[in-house]
Amino acid sequence: MRKFILITILAVSIISCKEKTKSDSNVETIKIENLTPSPIVHESLNDEQLKKIKFIQETFNEVYPVSLEETITNFKRDQNPDNEINVWLNMAKTFQPFASENSGAEKIEVRKEAFKLILMRSMMPEKDAIHSSELKILSENEIQDILKNYTLEAKPIKVEKR
Repeated sequence: MRKFILITILAVSIISCKEKTKSDSNVETIKIENLTPSPIVHESLNDEQLKKIKFIQETFNEVYPVSLEETITNFKRDQNPDNEINVWLNMAKTFQPFASENSGAEKIEVRKEAFKLILMRSMMPEKDAIHSSELKILSENEIQDILKNYTLEAKPIKVEKR
């Protein structure tokens, strides 16, 4: 799911990891236009997954306006949707307090930048996420307040070469 957001919302390159070997932990940048969506892996998701996905879609709808149907389809493309749902739930838990403190139409760009930072943090360590997000609005204190709430390890998106 995160890869689809990067493809459609961020104007930056996506970071991916090759399969790691004992001596190889290469990370390379791949241009968005060189990516194609993976096929649907799961024809259906269970009610609990759908409930969580609806919550995720509602949480991020104002900063990433994608229909519930498309959001569900994107999760169906994941090899392990439960893992990806977990990442998104953690992102939502991180985003919600900041968004409620920065509500209102005049602060939408601040919330979008916070979302971008949280999305990048889900894939890379804090320092790299801050740098890759190219933040222009958030203050250093706001950045630290947001990041202290993200509790998962970074999970880079793995992209298969064809």
